[in-house]
Amino acid sequence: MKVKIDKRDDVAVLTVSGTLMSGPTVVPFQHYVEEVMAEDILNVVVDFSKVKWFGSTMLGVLATSLKMLRDAGGDLRLAGIATRMESLMMVGQLSSHFRAFESVDTAIESFVSEPP
Repeated sequence: MKVKIDKRDDVAVLTVSGTLMSGPTVVPFQHYVEEVMAEDILNVVVDFSKVKWFGSTMLGVLATSLKMLRDAGGDLRLAGIATRMESLMMVGQLSSHFRAFESVDTAIESFVSEPP
């Protein structure tokens, strides 16, 4: 897994690429969230537009990251999720917990229109 961090004002965009199936490849994601939180950025958009599929372990890491951010007064929003990944989130009963958007820009704008 590769993660690129792009900071846009008070929102961090984490662009994810690579294979996101097993624990050793996805657990480091949480460190990126902790890194931006240490810089007082509590609103995060995760861009999955370069990912075709992720496994249930990634869902667990996303859920943990979401809880960390919400507990601190922020939020985590998803962008660019493929239909197959949305199905996995629905099966895992997590789709109601995450806000998903088609584009990163729309997800960033949602922090103004739908604050955490």
